[in-house]
Amino acid sequence: MAKVLYIICLTFFFTQAFSQLVADAGPDQTGCYNGSLTIGGSPSATGGNPPYKYQWQPATYLSSSTVANPVISGLTSGITYTLTVTDKDTNIVSNTVTINLDNIHTFNAGIDTGYCFGQSSGVYIGAPQNSNLYHSFSWQPAAGLDNPNSPKPLAQPLISTVYTLTVSDGICPDNITTVKVSSFGPPDVYAGADTTIDEGATITLHGSGGVTYWWQPDNRIKYMSSANPDVWPITTTTYLLYCTDQHGCGASDEVTVNVIPGDMLHFYSAFTPNSDGDNDFFYIGNLEKYPDNNLKIYNRYGKMIYSATNYDNTWNGTYLGNLLPTGTYFYVLNDGKDQLHKGTVTILR
Repeated sequence: MAKVLYIICLTFFFTQAFSQLVADAGPDQTGCYNGSLTIGGSPSATGGNPPYKYQWQPATYLSSSTVANPVISGLTSGITYTLTVTDKDTNIVSNTVTINLDNIHTFNAGIDTGYCFGQSSGVYIGAPQNSNLYHSFSWQPAAGLDNPNSPKPLAQPLISTVYTLTVSDGICPDNITTVKVSSFGPPDVYAGADTTIDEGATITLHGSGGVTYWWQPDNRIKYMSSANPDVWPITTTTYLLYCTDQHGCGASDEVTVNVIPGDMLHFYSAFTPNSDGDNDFFYIGNLEKYPDNNLKIYNRYGKMIYSATNYDNTWNGTYLGNLLPTGTYFYVLNDGKDQLHKGTVTILR
């Protein structure tokens, strides 16, 4: 009897169980300006069905946007990255990481500056944005500073000094900058030499040594905020000149104008009647001593264009309400004491 061999084939099917796919972009970090660091987890993907595909967005600053742990380099601003992981079964998960930019690079010693020695309490140094919330500040030398560990100390050195600021935070390299603080003395102010004039005359003073000027007293003076004011005191007067220089430092000097009493008339040779409040009228010095005067003005054709009894220095270069043109005009002044004064005056426009 023949034997029959039966072969039974059994097929076994195994199902492998995979854990849930997880992406890990790594912890948030703080980076240095133009520095480098590595992002991503350890590892950057777990679970699911390997192998994994990685995609980082955006790709800014990254050495590669498709590796598990790319390197950031040349960082200039804070940024948030999103890591997307895809496994073999096309499962997709994402995770984010934020890179904050350490602001140590924004701190500095400030711009060169100075102060007026003996006239102010000093000057604050250090950039306006300096803050020691997470950073330490150290200034050298400490001489002349109210607090060498302050972000913005008050400086009052006796002599011009260069200060070095070192900013540290234990994360990024120290930031070292310098600033020069100059100690300025007062300006060399000169009000001019003492002088003498006749009563009724006008003289120009000549001050120097500053960029701003202020003269006192403020009566019988024009251009009192200039270096060269016109004055016409009727008695001997001492004028005080106060100046400040380009650094804001101030000093003063005095000049005396001696006045010789008298009643001589002084005729201005020109005036500029443009209504700017300066030299707008034909002026005759000491005229108040001749209340009975009579003034007549003529043009070059001999026509009388102005006449006044008891003239009080108020003619503004008009005729019948109209502006007279630039030119030379002729005056005749009867001073009321039987004396005539003749001459010319020029209108400038």
